[in-house]
Amino acid sequence: MKKYARVVSGKVDNLFETNNPITEEFPSDQVWVDVTALPKIDYSWNAVNTDGAWTFSDSDPWGQPSWLSIQLRSERAPRLDRANATLASTALPYKVELGLATPADEAGLLAYKQFFIDMSNVNKQPGYPLTVTWPELP
Repeated sequence: MKKYARVVSGKVDNLFETNNPITEEFPSDQVWVDVTALPKIDYSWNAVNTDGAWTFSDSDPWGQPSWLSIQLRSERAPRLDRANATLASTALPYKVELGLATPADEAGLLAYKQFFIDMSNVNKQPGYPLTVTWPELP
């Protein structure tokens, strides 16, 4: 899996991981940089292209995550935690896998799978990361 940073006005405004070429995921007029090999990168980092070589630096000299990154993580984590806890406590994946699921169980598992897909696509929303419409839990 590769990790990419979208650069807008000299700043990282989106991070995205995919197995597909980034041009299959987003319009070709956007600037995406492969940052897979970088140990750390975050939203709002400075991005500079010097003769085709990109460099990234944190604007915070103490290396603290940006307020936007902290906010996104604090809103995302409880949603995923709640969904995973529900799946674990109801054993829906195991019921389906073992053929013990009712039609309602199967529909519930599909709803959770769609929720996880929708969560993984939040960063494709227009206005992201400043505007986010979080998917509803099933």
